[in-house]
Order: sequence, then C-alpha cells, then structure tokens
Amino acid sequence: MVLAAATCGPIGGAPDRGQGAGGAPVPAATAPAPRGPAAVLVQVASPSTYAISLVFADGRAVGPVTARLRSVPAPAGAPAAMPVFSASDSRVYYLDGDDEVRYLERDGTRGSATRVPGGPRSQAGFAVSPDDRRIAVAVVDLSSSPPTTRLYLEALAGGGHADLPDPAGARVWPVGWHAGELVLAVGSAPTQSVAANPYGTFAGYELLDAATGGRLGTVACDPAGALTPAGTACLAGGAPLAIQDWAGRTRSLGSGLASIVSAAEAPDGGRVAFCCVAGQLQLWDVGDGSVTSLGAADTPDYGWIDATHLVVSDTTDRHPRVLDIATGASLPAAAPPGRVVARVPGGL
Repeated sequence: MVLAAATCGPIGGAPDRGQGAGGAPVPAATAPAPRGPAAVLVQVASPSTYAISLVFADGRAVGPVTARLRSVPAPAGAPAAMPVFSASDSRVYYLDGDDEVRYLERDGTRGSATRVPGGPRSQAGFAVSPDDRRIAVAVVDLSSSPPTTRLYLEALAGGGHADLPDPAGARVWPVGWHAGELVLAVGSAPTQSVAANPYGTFAGYELLDAATGGRLGTVACDPAGALTPAGTACLAGGAPLAIQDWAGRTRSLGSGLASIVSAAEAPDGGRVAFCCVAGQLQLWDVGDGSVTSLGAADTPDYGWIDATHLVVSDTTDRHPRVLDIATGASLPAAAPPGRVVARVPGGL
C-alpha cells in the first residue's frame, strides 16, 4: 500500500537515476522499441525501494527501473495511500523519494521530469496530463491534525502555477485526466486498506474542471482495478460486480457470485476480468453477459494491456504472463511479477 500498488518479489539493484553526464536523459537501447500499448507493473524491490516495468502484448518488457520510496512516516503502521505513478499517452511517470518525478518511455528512455513538494512530514500525489504538458499535484501536510491538503496545477516544464480549491468535506488526490477534466481519488489520508484499487481509494472519484476547480461529477462506487477510458469496475460487499462509466451509468453482472476480491475493466469497456470465484480468474463479456474461466488463480495480480490482452502475475510464477483472451494463448513476459496499476497510453 505504500505504493497504493505493491506486491512481493525481490528485485536487485540500487535506485535508478537514469541520467548521463549533465543530467541528460538516458537514451533507449539500440534494439527496436516495443510498439503499441503497455501495462504498467509495480513491484516492491526492497524495504526502501520499488520498481516499475512496462509489459507489451508480445511479452516484451521495458525495465524494471527502481526508485526510492517516500520517507514520510506511516501512521498506525499503515503506509500512505497516494500512488507514486502516473501514465500519460507516451510515458509512465514515477516518484523517486519524496519529491523527484521521473519518467520511463516505451523505448526505455528515462530521465527527470520535475519536482513536487515532499519530505518527512508531507507527501505529494500527482497526475500528468495525457499530452505531457500539465501536472496536477496534491500535497498532504501531516504536521497538522487533522492533515491538510493543498491542490494545484502547473506546467510540467515549470510555471503556470494555479491553486485549486480543495473540495469541501473530502480528502482527495489526483490520479488521472478524462477529456481535459481532472480525476481525483476520494478517501482518507492515509487510507488503511484498499486491496483492489491501485490509487488507494475505496470511495470513488470526482471530476474537476481543471481551469476553475469546479466539481463536474462523480464516479461513486467501490472501484477496482486501474481506471480506463470506459470507466471502472466496481466492487461492494454483498453487491454484484458492476462497471460504471464517466457519466455515472452502471451495468451489473448479477448476483450469486461470491468470493470476488478483485476486478479490472478492459480499456474499451467490453470485458471485465475478475477473481477468484471457485479459484478461477474469470471473464465477464459485458455485451452478451456471459462468464468464462481464464484458468486457475490464487488471487493473482492482473490488468489489461489492451482490449484483448491481460497481464497476470500468479503468486507461484517467477514471471508474469500475457494472456490473449481472444485465442487463449499465453506467453511469459520478460519482467518481474508485479501489480498492474495503469497502462500507456494513460489518457482516460
């Protein structure tokens, strides 16, 4: 949860700095870069570091690159909830330590993007716009009781600072962008336990006008899996598995399915993977309502690369696998096992 997205599986190596002489970005390797969408996987690397990888539909991977965890203390033994990652349409951004935001591109190029406020008594969550031009930041000050939050927007390259009003009665932090609107996760600071949500929220999302900070709408459910352009999968104790789109429309699978502990909606909204009824990872076809098995699962970490490819990291596997749900083919991915927290392109 310190990542709002963590699994086990040690990875060696010191935190990645990814810069050459004079702080220039590290260029991509000479091999042809993978093409197409990629899933973003996060892994715990050590007690003080984590790692990020990109996994593509053909099983190729970029990374892992390692970064330092936040130094902010964990009240009552619970790590902070705000995520350490953000995906644009071309890159994944990640927090190195308390304040440095770095990036990893699909061709392996990496470097430093900007800095955000952070330190032993505060932490920052952020979301970079799909076009890599703007960054939304929430800074939680833990030195006050209760903690206070400051929300603002800036140009990623610097300048253009604009404070936004903190929505009354809610603890919020930015997690993405939808059609030019800012997407905020809603919850406490820190949230204690959000097993199926990579952003550390159990209370859904708010949409804000990025120019005025005015509230435009909500996605009010117990969300599961990474956000997509179609919306999100929703879980609730005793309630049927559902999906909800950005306009608030909901579709439910129906009752009678117990033991659903996680779910993830495909980027096009056509299917939902969920786990683990009768020890199976299963697939709900939203169009015709059918449910099929994708094989045995022991509460795996999984998520979508595109509308037909899933990355699955079972607890017993040394590497994740890419599952083609159209053909049933499965192939190993050249990355450490981890939790799928986002995808590139990351526009919602």
